[in-house]
Amino acid sequence: MIGTRRLLVAQLVSLVVLALLAAAVLFAAYDDTHRRPAAVRDRTAPAVLEVAAARGALVDAHLAARDHLASELVDGTSTDETYRTYMAAATQSLSQIADRQVAGEEGKRELSTVIALLMVYQEAVARAIEHAEDEALSEAWSASADTIINRGGTGILSRLDGLQRDQLRRLREQTEFTDARRELWRAAVAAPLVPLLALAVAQWQLQRRFPQRLNPFLLLACAVLLASWLPVRWAQDTQNGLDEARRELVAVAGPQQGTKARGEAPRGEPEETRAAVTGARTGVEEVLDATSGSERRAVLIPLGGAAVALLSWAGLQRHLSQYRFRS
Repeated sequence: MIGTRRLLVAQLVSLVVLALLAAAVLFAAYDDTHRRPAAVRDRTAPAVLEVAAARGALVDAHLAARDHLASELVDGTSTDETYRTYMAAATQSLSQIADRQVAGEEGKRELSTVIALLMVYQEAVARAIEHAEDEALSEAWSASADTIINRGGTGILSRLDGLQRDQLRRLREQTEFTDARRELWRAAVAAPLVPLLALAVAQWQLQRRFPQRLNPFLLLACAVLLASWLPVRWAQDTQNGLDEARRELVAVAGPQQGTKARGEAPRGEPEETRAAVTGARTGVEEVLDATSGSERRAVLIPLGGAAVALLSWAGLQRHLSQYRFRS
C-alpha cells in the first residue's frame, strides 16, 4: 500500500496542477470570446456601416443626376443640389472607411481604386450636364458615368460590393461560434470537472486514513470549482451579443449586394440612409458595450484557479505536517 505521506504529496501536486490547468483552459476560451466585441465595435462594425452608407449615397447620387439630366431644370452650368448632397455623403463615408479598414492591404488598394473612379465619375456627370444642350454628347457622357458606377466586376458599386464581402467575412470570423471555438469551450467546460473529481477522490482517501470526516479547505475548493459555471454563462451572453451585432450589420449591408444604380427614382434623402446606418451603429454599440462588464471579470478565472490550488495546499498541508514520517 502506498505510504500516507507519499499519497498526500501526490494528491497535493495533482490538485495544484489540475486546478491551474483548468483555469488556463477556461481563461483561454473566455478571453477568446471577450476580446472580440471591442474589435467588432471599434473597427469592423464602423467599416461595414460606412461602406453601406457610401454605397447607398452613391446609388442615390447617380439616380438624382440622371433625373436632373432628364428634367427641364438642367442649365448646363452646375449639378443638381440633391446630387451634390448625396455625393458629399458618399465622400464622407469613403473617408471614414479609410480610417477603419479591416480588409487588409487588398482592401486598401480597392478603396483607393474606388476613390479614383469616383473622381472620374464626377467628371463624367459634370460633362454630361455641361453639354446638356448637345443631346448626343450629353448622353455619351451620361452613359460613361453609368458604366463607371454600374459596370460589373470593375465598376464602383461592384468594387464596393467586393470590399463589403471581405468586411462581412471578417465580421463572421470575429463573431461566429465556429467549430474550433466550440471545441475550445467543450474543453473549458470539462476542465474544472477533472480537479473536482480529484478533490472528491482526495476527500474520500483522507476519510479512510484520518479521523476528520470532511476537510473544510477541500470543500471550499470544490465550491470555487462549481462556481466556474458563472464564466461560462457570461461568455454565452457575450456570444449572444456578438450574434445580435452580426445580424444588425448584415441586415444593413446584405440587401445592398449586387444592387445597381438603375432604379426609377432615388430611394430617399441621404439622411434616411444615414439614419439606418446610425440606428445599426447604435444598436451594435449598445449590445457590445453590455459585454464590457464580463470582459473585466476575466481576472476572476486565474484568481479562482489560484484559490483552488491554495485551498488544496492548505487542506493537505495540515495532514502532511501531522504525518511526518513515511509509512
